Amino acid sequence: MELEMSTKLKHQLEKTQEDLALLKAEYEEFVYIVSHDLSAPLRQVEGFVEIITEKHADSFDDKTKRHFELINSGTFKAKQILDAITRYSRINTVIEPYTLLDLNVVIDDLKNNLSSLINKNNALFTFDTLPKIQGSREQITKVFECLIHNALTYQQDGNQPVIKLSVSDKGDVWQFCINDNGIGVADNNTDKIFKVLRRGVSDKKYAGMGMGLSISKKIIQKHHGDIWLDAGLECGASFYFTIAKDLQNDQ
Repeated sequence: MELEMSTKLKHQLEKTQEDLALLKAEYEEFVYIVSHDLSAPLRQVEGFVEIITEKHADSFDDKTKRHFELINSGTFKAKQILDAITRYSRINTVIEPYTLLDLNVVIDDLKNNLSSLINKNNALFTFDTLPKIQGSREQITKVFECLIHNALTYQQDGNQPVIKLSVSDKGDVWQFCINDNGIGVADNNTDKIFKVLRRGVSDKKYAGMGMGLSISKKIIQKHHGDIWLDAGLECGASFYFTIAKDLQNDQ
């Protein structure tokens, strides 16, 4: 009886693994279609608009010129959305081995990469002594870059950004917090901001696609953690996220 049950469970496990492999292949095919097949019509539209405007722009009235500007801006926005969705999808299809990361080095490199934005806004950015963790260097860097860049960007005009990165040892996980003194997030947007192509700010004032936090959430989940926003602040924002300590290369 036990042997029969063991054999049955083995077959079920093999079937589940086959189903997962099939789903992964379908997902990878979807990513390919999104990144290649859908981009071709957009390039075609761009090409014909460029040909028409080069040959006939002198004969356009103001209304026609405006129409072509809207076509160009719409095509550009569609390409941005396509690129954002592709980057989001590839988190599940591109596997980078987990290695030991010194987060102090990661943040120092990020400060150099963001130095122009930091200096432009005269920002004050400080961080605790950070631990070494297991993880994907590229993906973990994206998380910190997204949250720090957001803290620098979503500020009132003329305000000096003050950003603090802190860390706490919570036993099985490291808990990180990035606090800023920016515009904050409205209570009705605290869940929305982590969804794909959803934003909690005006597109006219703050440029962006609404993908940074959704990508960050997916990356954190792959590192067996969670990410959330402290919505109880009178001003600014505090984003928290955790990363498991015992990660293995079992992505």
